[in-house]
Amino acid sequence: MMLSKKINELRRYEKFGMVILALMFSTCGFWLGNQRENRLYKNGYWTTGIIIERGWDYRGRLAFNYEFYVDGKKYRNQASGIGIRPDTYRQFIGKSLPVIYNSKDPSENKMMIRPSDFTSYELEIPDSLFWILNCVDK
Repeated sequence: MMLSKKINELRRYEKFGMVILALMFSTCGFWLGNQRENRLYKNGYWTTGIIIERGWDYRGRLAFNYEFYVDGKKYRNQASGIGIRPDTYRQFIGKSLPVIYNSKDPSENKMMIRPSDFTSYELEIPDSLFWILNCVDK
């Protein structure tokens, strides 16, 4: 009887430990994501990138592969298509859109596709990109 109580107690501690570990990983991931955004905001330069093809993110969601140049060097990345209606993705292929990149490390970059991308940098969508509003989930 005493042994089963000890085992149950250990299982509770094990579950508690797993919760603590999960919280630590979540906090670390959130902190690292914010650090990247802070570097883009602090050291950010703007350029234009071109969407070259539709892609899929690691969860199988719509994404856009894009490229841009800094000092003659080509950089490629993937922008999230979350919030973009999947039936409108063709309208984005070949389009030029703003990209913010870290001037100290251009491989850290983000393409501005969705309205929320602009508002996160306290910017308004340029008039030339109003067509995007017709492609966004309402």
